[in-house]
Amino acid sequence: MNRDEMDRMVGALRRAQELLNGSPGASDALRPALNVSYFIMESGHAHNFEDYLATFRGAPVPVVGAFSSREELDTWLRAHPVPPPRGAVELGGERYTLGYSRKSGQHLLLRLPSAADVRRPGSVQEQERLWLALDQAQAVLHSSPEDLKGLQCAALALHFVQESGCAQEFEHFVAHFDEPSPPLCSFTTWEEADAWLKEHPSPPHGATVRVGEDEFSVGYWPQSDHRVLLRAPTYEPLDDVEEEDEDPAS
Repeated sequence: MNRDEMDRMVGALRRAQELLNGSPGASDALRPALNVSYFIMESGHAHNFEDYLATFRGAPVPVVGAFSSREELDTWLRAHPVPPPRGAVELGGERYTLGYSRKSGQHLLLRLPSAADVRRPGSVQEQERLWLALDQAQAVLHSSPEDLKGLQCAALALHFVQESGCAQEFEHFVAHFDEPSPPLCSFTTWEEADAWLKEHPSPPHGATVRVGEDEFSVGYWPQSDHRVLLRAPTYEPLDDVEEEDEDPAS
């Protein structure tokens, strides 16, 4: 997910919240949709979602293959221990994208909804308020194609969270939005972390990992296959900095 897509999604939802201010509960019900883009970016699922979104919109994502059954696909995957880092899959007449587990690097099959079902992710009853609020948001934003595109992206992102197996993690993220997220992985040594980064088919860009007592952010650029662990910045209390800056002779 790029920054423009994220801004479009968040902007559309914030405008909908303003327009629905008089509708009891609708604005608050949109919170998960508003936060889902931040979750995808911070959790390291950005590259997985980019392909998911592009395939849904009919963009030219590489097609891995078409398979009549899951058994046939699993046979193909076993014959290709390192499958392509990205791509679309047709399985039994339905569309999927090939993603990767953020921790293990194992492949994930992410089923795409139809255009008619994009705002209805199965029968998750506890989310009914959210999907009703998205219907209301579509109604108040109907005159803005750009905002409707942002709403569709948010709805698809909620599908993605379900398909990637991150529903409980996302619920915790929404409930504790203002708290720092725990590291995705922890390693005892730098060598362990470096081996994980090099062996991962699609490192989770933006995710945080811990090496010893230090935290690092994962950087991954698929076009160049450049991989790096960037040390998270640390901040000293302002009082300590001021004391250190004082002239000892004064």
